[in-house]
Amino acid sequence: MGADTAPTSQRHGAWEVAAPTEGQAIPGVKMVGFRDRSGGTFEERIPPGPAITIVIDCTPGSLEPLGSGGIVAGISPTDARMAGRAVDCVELQVDLLASPGFLGVPPAELNGAPLDLAEVWGSDAGRLRARLIEVRSWDDRFALVREALARRRRSSFRIDPEVADAWRRIRAGHGRVPIGDLPGRYGWSRTRFWNRFKSQIGVTPKRAAMIVRFDRALRRLGTTASVAEVAAEIGYADQSHLHREVLQFTGRTPGAIASDPLWTVDSAAWTLAHTA
Repeated sequence: MGADTAPTSQRHGAWEVAAPTEGQAIPGVKMVGFRDRSGGTFEERIPPGPAITIVIDCTPGSLEPLGSGGIVAGISPTDARMAGRAVDCVELQVDLLASPGFLGVPPAELNGAPLDLAEVWGSDAGRLRARLIEVRSWDDRFALVREALARRRRSSFRIDPEVADAWRRIRAGHGRVPIGDLPGRYGWSRTRFWNRFKSQIGVTPKRAAMIVRFDRALRRLGTTASVAEVAAEIGYADQSHLHREVLQFTGRTPGAIASDPLWTVDSAAWTLAHTA
């Protein structure tokens, strides 16, 4: 296997994280692998984020509540937690504009309580998980997931071009976009824009901007940056503003997130996914 196709991996204490190289990338999908070699336990809340999250357990049953195939969480999940021991899994972040093609449902239908992947993919979810359990290398696992996504890529659902453009602008601006200016770009009233965006994306434009900004802050809190540096860099009014949003979305303070080794591992994994 050539160096241009081998997955990129890193060790962070007992944790191993891996990501496909750019040549293996799937448009609209970021993918990472997590493996905990310590055999320890963990429990974490799945926070809101600007993508559809899919987690597939690669063991015979260490993660809860992943059901038969995996878990699917929308961009604003409710009461979403995972717990387990000796974690070994593949996690996908699917862009909202690409997700209907891979999952067959619009993003708005995936908010609320996370779903068992089998509810969305049927028996294909269980078959994929069974094959992932059989192999150990990240290269083989990422290849299996790519094949599964390629087979699933079909959907008649289409997001309005105006809504799609607004979402891209919110993402590109890291959530710091004048939301009130967007309806006028498309010749829509505020009410029409608000309703169309929420019915297709699953949250209001203002909430979407909050989630995009929060996600960026969350990734930075998993690095060596201080809470004050993160607040200033991401565009929060002050540390108190950052504190309120992080507490609202995670149930924890920014300081608790920053000092949690699991968030450091998570941040490193997704940084790897964006640079591999």
